[in-house]
Amino acid sequence: MNAALPDLERTVDEGLLIAVSAVRMAVKNDIIVGALREHDDYDPGRYADNARKELHYLARQNEEYAQRVSRMTKDLASMKWRLGLTDDQRHDLKQFALRLRVHERLSVALDAVADDDDQVARIVASAQRSASEEVSSAVSSKLIELAVDQRESDYAEHRGERMEAFVLINLAILKAKHDADTGEELNEY
Repeated sequence: MNAALPDLERTVDEGLLIAVSAVRMAVKNDIIVGALREHDDYDPGRYADNARKELHYLARQNEEYAQRVSRMTKDLASMKWRLGLTDDQRHDLKQFALRLRVHERLSVALDAVADDDDQVARIVASAQRSASEEVSSAVSSKLIELAVDQRESDYAEHRGERMEAFVLINLAILKAKHDADTGEELNEY
């Protein structure tokens, strides 16, 4: 016996939630890469444009899926005149019809979210919070990993090396930041 088809509205709603979540993750990754690699300042307008672009891209992708399912439906339906359809093939036709409606409605829903400034702003704000939490967690983990316990037996023995590394690394960071800010190079220290 063939399984019952899922509810159309629920399927579209779940598809929209998954798509919006994917867009939020893409924006979050863009924020992190922009901040860490590109040294970009946080620009909510830029990220809103990126979110809209991603949402529209997913809408077009669903339109393409709908067209493909429509072709598959026509191909299967044409067999009806030649051979007669099995129960499974009749179920497939129903499934294709549902998939077609899901992709068409999901496309419309994605475009609607992309055109809604409030929803896009919520996606960007959520992505920014997630990006901040992720970077903060990574920094905290790194600091914990680098923590030195003064009670360790070799603390005094390696203190000088750690201090030298700390000074060299931090001076290099300060120099690079100064060079970037002023366009000049500092004399060797």
